[in-house]
Formats: sequence, structure tokens, C-alpha cells
Amino acid sequence: MPDWFTIAGLIDVILLGMMFEALWLFWRHRKAGHQGPPPLLLHLISGALLLVAMKQALADMPVLFVAATLGVAGLAHVADLRGASKS
Repeated sequence: MPDWFTIAGLIDVILLGMMFEALWLFWRHRKAGHQGPPPLLLHLISGALLLVAMKQALADMPVLFVAATLGVAGLAHVADLRGASKS
């Protein structure tokens, strides 16, 4: 099996895909003539931060770092929900 075919490697592939998705969203948003960030950006950020927290936990990083990342992911999710409720 390839060396990158681990949980951490798969998370990296998913994060890379999410980065391309975010870039595509920005491009499409600007092409449509809209200002500001695309509406789905906070959704992507909160999901990406959950994956980063998983990578931190797999790497046995201190619990405080994992908790801080999860906290920021939660804040991004709350901001995403507040933005969705205003629409």
C-alpha cells in the first residue's frame, strides 16, 4: 500500500480538495460580480478546521491545541449559521 495511504494522508488529500473548492468558489463568486467572500466559505472553513483538529489528535499534539482548533471551528460554524439565518 502507498505510504500516503494513511488516515493523515487521506485527510491531507481531502484538505487539498477543499482548498481547490474554495478557490473555485471565489472565482465563481467574483465572475458573477458579487462582492465579499462566497457564502459557503465559512462552511468550508469550519469543516477544514475539524479535519485539522483530527490531524492534530492523530499526531498526539497537546489537547489544548486540539481543543483550540475545535473551538475556532465551532465559532466559524456559528458564524456560518448566523449568516444563513439572515439570508
